[in-house]
Amino acid sequence: MQLDVSNGTCLSHDNPDLWFAGEVDLADPTSSVNTNSVEATKQVENAITALSICKNCPAQDNCLEIGKSGDALYYGIYGGTMPGERLAMVGRLTKNSGILQKARFAIKVRNTMTERGIQWR
Repeated sequence: MQLDVSNGTCLSHDNPDLWFAGEVDLADPTSSVNTNSVEATKQVENAITALSICKNCPAQDNCLEIGKSGDALYYGIYGGTMPGERLAMVGRLTKNSGILQKARFAIKVRNTMTERGIQWR
């Protein structure tokens, strides 16, 4: 069964890169993200923007289902969740440094949202 996301809010947004904020190259296990750098701060802001748009999207449930399988599990914001969150949902959160970076990025974004009083649950 194909999940319908044709009414997804992201499809008409002028910056599709927002939904790929905070991506980490899993091929490089030695990479690390300085979570206080200017670039990291920009990525957190992009993720918050995308997640705020996802929150009211009519395709959110179907989009989340797509995000919990295949390559989508590891990249991008789907259904209002980040890769680190989806990996935890499906039991694939491991000690792989790239996956842990995705989880740490998700935690940083959610903590920032909470500090700002942005509802996300």
